[in-house]
Amino acid sequence: MINNSDGCGNAHAYPNDSELQRLAENCSQQVFPGGYFDGCSRVCVTDKYIMPLTEYEDLDSAVYGQIFPVLVLLACFANAAVALVLSKKHMITPTNVVLKYMAIAELLVGLVPLPWTLFFFSLGNFKETYRLELWWCYLRKYTMDVFPPVFHNIAMWLTVLLAAQRYVSISHPMHSRTACNVKNVRLATVVITIVSLLCGLPKSLDSDYETIHGWVYSGSSWEYASSCVMIHTGFLKTMGPMVFYNIYFWTRVIGFIIVPSFLLVLLNGLLIKGIRKAQRRKLRLLREKRAEEAQRQRDSNSTSLMLVAIVTIFLIVNLPQAIYICLLCVCETFSIKMSIFDGPFPTVFQLASNMIVMATYPINFGIYCFMSSSFRQTFSLIFCPGANQLQCDRRIIEPPSAVHSSRRSDICSHLVNVCTNSDEFMQVSHHCLHADYLTSERQSTQFTIVDKNEE
Repeated sequence: MINNSDGCGNAHAYPNDSELQRLAENCSQQVFPGGYFDGCSRVCVTDKYIMPLTEYEDLDSAVYGQIFPVLVLLACFANAAVALVLSKKHMITPTNVVLKYMAIAELLVGLVPLPWTLFFFSLGNFKETYRLELWWCYLRKYTMDVFPPVFHNIAMWLTVLLAAQRYVSISHPMHSRTACNVKNVRLATVVITIVSLLCGLPKSLDSDYETIHGWVYSGSSWEYASSCVMIHTGFLKTMGPMVFYNIYFWTRVIGFIIVPSFLLVLLNGLLIKGIRKAQRRKLRLLREKRAEEAQRQRDSNSTSLMLVAIVTIFLIVNLPQAIYICLLCVCETFSIKMSIFDGPFPTVFQLASNMIVMATYPINFGIYCFMSSSFRQTFSLIFCPGANQLQCDRRIIEPPSAVHSSRRSDICSHLVNVCTNSDEFMQVSHHCLHADYLTSERQSTQFTIVDKNEE
């Protein structure tokens, strides 16, 4: 380490001037946490804050640089596939519309931070902060702090909408036809998106940035800083930092954590209760030899079970993070000290929570495939058209069963001459898929995402 008489040297030139040391120590007694003494300009900075680009370099680089891109790749495939499948005309129902918008919101939760994590961690730029430029600071802010919480809030309330819509469908089926139709579901999604944007985007107005490359005295020691410096905007100064952050974070805690979490727990319990009631009704219909009504009830129950599974997974992975954020806001607002917020725990907890959330998106895709025969078939139509061409041909040439010959022949007899036409294949395949749906001897383990009561 080279000694230097001032604080303007490079990272290897440690400042050793006694007068500079005295000024730095005096400054450290005056500034609030986050302020610092600039060794080069010899100025005590009280209204700017050094923002470290990474706190635990090795941990962050391993998680965000290696694990996160893989999870995002899987999540992108899973959510894009879900959105594409549920966009098909024959799959459009109120439930599926909500599921599609949830998939898009969850896709953006992982996709938006990817440019920063790839650039800074995967490409190794965290080791070359001497090349830091101003645009790095803004890229990090918008891709890590501003937009991901907005999309997560949208996904949270869409999950509430999904549970509420399904509860109304099974508890008040007649009212659900008008109150929970596709148009109203889309309108509710627009409202959720607008409110989430209005509540989340003010975070983008709190700070501007500049860069620093030099020695600073912070706390009780000198350190060479090559980082972003956060500056409060005029808007924040006018409103007051304490007022602004209290309003922002408590709005997020109450409006996007506590209330939706409570509603999800409540609605999930009501859904489970409704499923049990519907199961008893299905058994009664079977005893009364009303097989067709019992089949419709079984399909409805299957859809409800699938949604309960999705909501439950969402709650399991999000509730710990919700509790953590609530505790953090309480401690910051009322100046309460808790040991769990000291040391590496907050960083490790946030990293683990974020990765677990990303890992659940492919799991949701697996739930759709496992519990929904129509989802599996439509997915196969889109991504494996050759296999479905053979399947369609086989369905046409195989003799139908005696029980279902009249149903299947009416629907598929006119397909003999067109199943080999590639331009018409997707339309024909949908007819064949519909023919499968009419088969009443499906096994009870087959499920459908499409609730015919919603159409």
